[in-house]
Amino acid sequence: MLKLLIATVPIAFILLLSEYLWRKKVVRGERARKLIHILAGVWMAMWPFYLPFDGIFMLGFLAMTVLLYSRFTNLFHAMYAVKRKTYGELFFALAIIVCAYLGQEPWVFSVSILLLAVADGGAAIVGRYWGAGNSYFVFGNKNLQKSIAGTAAYLVLAYVSIGVGWLEGGEQVIQDNVVLVLLVLPFGATLLENTAPYGSDNILTPLYATVLLNGLL
Repeated sequence: MLKLLIATVPIAFILLLSEYLWRKKVVRGERARKLIHILAGVWMAMWPFYLPFDGIFMLGFLAMTVLLYSRFTNLFHAMYAVKRKTYGELFFALAIIVCAYLGQEPWVFSVSILLLAVADGGAAIVGRYWGAGNSYFVFGNKNLQKSIAGTAAYLVLAYVSIGVGWLEGGEQVIQDNVVLVLLVLPFGATLLENTAPYGSDNILTPLYATVLLNGLL
C-alpha cells in the first residue's frame, strides 16, 4: 500500500498543481501540457525500481481511465490547453501499459519512458521558444510542424535518457551494443518523434526503445 501511494500521490499532486497554475493563468498552452508530461513521466520512469511490472500495468490502465474521463469532462484543463488535434495523453498512458507488459528490466522501462517524457517534452519546449525561425512541416503536413532546434533538443535528451539507463543497470548491455544503443536507438526515436501524427509518437518511441533494448538483453 505504501509503495502504491509513493507511486500515485506525486502524480496526483502534479495534475492538481498544473490545474491550479492553469486557473491562475501562470502557465497556459504548451507549457501547461508539457509541465504534466515531463514531471509525471520522470516519476513514472522510476516505478519499476519499487513496483512490479504487473502493478505498473494496472496503474497504466487506471491512468487511461482517468484520462478518458478527463477528455470528455475537461477535468484537467491544462492537459488540453493546445489548439492542435492530439491524442498524446492517451498514447502516453498506453505507453505505460505496453512497456510494463513487455518489461524485462527496470532500466529498459526507464529509458523508454524518459524518451517519452524528457526528450519529447524538452523538444517541445525548446521548439516553442527557439524554433520560430527554423521550423518546418514534415511531409508538408501542418499537423507535423517541427523545428531544427526542437529536433536537436530531442536527440540530445535521448542521449541523456540512455545515460540514465546506463547508471541504472544497463552499462554492460550498452557497452556490448554501442552502435545499436548509441546510434540506432536515438536516431530512430528522433525520426519517429518527427513523423508520427496526432501524438502517436508517445506510444511509438517508447515501444521502439523497449523492443530494441529487450532484444539486446
